[in-house]
Amino acid sequence: MQSIIGLDGCASGWAIASKNIKSDLIQFHLISQLDQLNDMFKQPYLIAIDMPVHLINLYRSVDQKARFILGKRASTVFNAPSINALKENNFQTASLINFELTGKKLSKQSFNLFNKIREVQNFKNSNPAIRIYESHPELAFMKLNENHVVLEKKKTTEGKIKRVKLLQSIFDSFDFENLRAKFNKNMINNDDILDSFAMLYVALKIYNRCEDCIMDDVFENVSISF
Repeated sequence: MQSIIGLDGCASGWAIASKNIKSDLIQFHLISQLDQLNDMFKQPYLIAIDMPVHLINLYRSVDQKARFILGKRASTVFNAPSINALKENNFQTASLINFELTGKKLSKQSFNLFNKIREVQNFKNSNPAIRIYESHPELAFMKLNENHVVLEKKKTTEGKIKRVKLLQSIFDSFDFENLRAKFNKNMINNDDILDSFAMLYVALKIYNRCEDCIMDDVFENVSISF
């Protein structure tokens, strides 16, 4: 059966929120490697992921556009690395290469995601039939919040409660506390669980062709769906 999937990176690998298109069943799993998706879901599927998908060796305007939309929460969006910078294992070298190609240095947060971004690139290239869309949780929560940016930070109690309520407004069976109790916090943070379901929300919008989309000014295949 074809499944719609929301993905977010976490300490133990990847958090998966999924829905079978033939039923209302929503499931949540942790995997250590993206390749495990091929064992879990036997038929082609659609994925929305909180990770850069289409990389280039020039500046991506979509990242700046996303920051503009999020306003006070703009700091949650990092510039995606250039293709050549992603090949480097040294932060200073990678940042310099990125600056030469894009005019922007890399943040340490972006560099810390390099292994995850490489994994996404390898998975995408090895599975060309799978539809993978780049998204961002805070844009998704904004849409769920009637187009108002959620100003409460997601790692605070207030921010968690706000996002849980927003997800429950579309997923009746979403039980955050039950999911939280199943996994140690050294495996996955609260916000990783929430973000994976936000990505599922976006993936379902894409499947139903009602998503919003930020398009790059130059490269039409570089976009952020929400």
